[in-house]
Amino acid sequence: MNQLHKLLESKKLYYILFGILILLALRNLFLPLQGDELTYNKIAQNILEGKYYQTKSPSSVIPIVPFLMAFFSTPKLPILGFALHKLFHIGLCILGIRFAFLTFKKLNLEPTITYTLLLLTCVSSGFLSFLPSLYPEAIVFVTFWGFIYYLNSEKKLSNFKRLFALFILLVFTRYVYAVLGLMVLLYYYSYFQQDRKNFGKIVLYSIILTTPLLFWFKYVYNIESQNLSEISYFSRYKMDENPLWYNIKCGLGIEQHFQVNRINGIPAFISLFVPVTGIRNFAISLVLLLAVIFGLYKNWKNPIIKQLSIAFGLVFLGFVLAGTGFSRYWLVLLPIIYLSFYYIYTLFIKNGNYFIYASYLFFIVLLLNEFRITLLLIKKII
Repeated sequence: MNQLHKLLESKKLYYILFGILILLALRNLFLPLQGDELTYNKIAQNILEGKYYQTKSPSSVIPIVPFLMAFFSTPKLPILGFALHKLFHIGLCILGIRFAFLTFKKLNLEPTITYTLLLLTCVSSGFLSFLPSLYPEAIVFVTFWGFIYYLNSEKKLSNFKRLFALFILLVFTRYVYAVLGLMVLLYYYSYFQQDRKNFGKIVLYSIILTTPLLFWFKYVYNIESQNLSEISYFSRYKMDENPLWYNIKCGLGIEQHFQVNRINGIPAFISLFVPVTGIRNFAISLVLLLAVIFGLYKNWKNPIIKQLSIAFGLVFLGFVLAGTGFSRYWLVLLPIIYLSFYYIYTLFIKNGNYFIYASYLFFIVLLLNEFRITLLLIKKII
C-alpha cells in the first residue's frame, strides 16, 4: 500500500497520464466537421471574401471561432487548416488546465489532490471530444479559468487588464457568459476601496476594451431586428407566448426545447460522469448538483471558494435562461464540481488517500472508455 501511495504521489505519473490524454485528444485532428463546425466553416469561408455571412445574409453567430477558422484556413488542403486549428485548441486546453491548477494552488491543496481533480476533469465524458474540436469549448475553458485566476490574484492594474480582456473574449465566444459581468462589477467596487488612485485607469481601460463588444452587439441588434440571420441564438426569445418562462423550463430540464433533440439542463448533469451517449436523469442529476452546492457552501468563508461559488451560480443561471444548454456546456465547470466533491469527502474522512484511490479507479474506467472511442474513430477514419 505504501508503494502504491508513493506511485500516486509521483509527479512523473501525472505527467505520463496527462500526456496520454493529450495523445488521445489528437484523434480529433482528422475527423470531418460536424454540427456547428459546419456553420462556423461556412461563415469563415465568407469572411475570406469580406462578408460575415452564413449563406446569403449577415449572421449573428458568435464571431471568435469563424474568425479563427478563417485565420487557419488553407484553401488548397482544407483538412490541414482544420488540423492546425484543432491543435491550437488543444494548446488552449492545456493553458486552461494550467490556469485551473494555479487557482487551486491558491487553496493550499495537496499537489496530489490538485492533479487528481484535474485528471478527472480531462477524462470526463465529452471533454476529449469537444475541447479539441472546432466547437468554442476550448476557448471558453481557457478564458473562463484565466478570468477566475486573475480574479483571485493580487489587485493591480496589470492583472485587471488581463482579467477584463479574458472576460470580453469569453462573451465574444459564448454570449451567456455576459452574466459574469456582475463579478467584474464587484471587482470594481473592491478595487475602488483598495486603490482609488488608479481606479480611473481601470475604468478607461474597460471602456476601450468594451467598445468592440458594444459595436458587435449593435450589429447583432440590427441583424436580429430584421430577422436576417439564418441561425439565430435569439429566436428562442421571439416566441409568441412568454418565451422567457418557456426557456427557463427548458433550461431546468422540465421540458425539451424545440431547437434540440433531447432534454438538456439539469437532467444532462449526470452525463459528465457516465460515458453513455444521451443519458439523462433528473433525480440523480439534481442530487449531484445539490452535492456540488453543498460542498461549496461548507467552504464559503474561503474567499476563493466564494468567487468560484458565485461564478458557478451565475453560469448555471445563464444556462437556465439560455434554455437549450447542452451537456458540453457543463465541461468548463468540471474543476469546480470535482473540487466540491472532494470537500464533501473531507467532511467525513480526513485521510485524502482514499479519495485518491477511488478517483483513480474512476479515472481508469473513463480512460478505458476513451481508448474504446479512439479505436472506433480510427476504424471510421480508415
